[in-house]
Amino acid sequence: MSDTLVDSSAWIAFFRGEHSAVRRIDRLLADGRVATWGPVAAEVLSGVPSRKEFDLLRELFEGLVWLADPVSLWERVAEQRFLLARKGYQASLVDLAISLAASDAGHALLTRDSDFRRIQEVVAIELHLF
Repeated sequence: MSDTLVDSSAWIAFFRGEHSAVRRIDRLLADGRVATWGPVAAEVLSGVPSRKEFDLLRELFEGLVWLADPVSLWERVAEQRFLLARKGYQASLVDLAISLAASDAGHALLTRDSDFRRIQEVVAIELHLF
């Protein structure tokens, strides 16, 4: 059963062959612990250089557990972004949505994007930065 949403930044490092990403994600994949979500898959798939790679990656993502869209997602994104803005930080809408998807599913978030540390101030999420 999956328990980790792998963010696009981690996938990109994985597909570039970065040792730390390959080691972590390979282990999670082998244990069936990786989940994805629509915006993460869209970010990764849209960045590949060829149709062949697109089709191959789409198959990989189809084999993963897909998280459900959080209830009242965009209203919650707006509220969390508002709260962060009052603290002087403008969070990405997509990053906030990804955080809420992971949090609602009870999944950790594996990422290389340190912006998620700020998001943790308003979204209860287990963050695995590398």
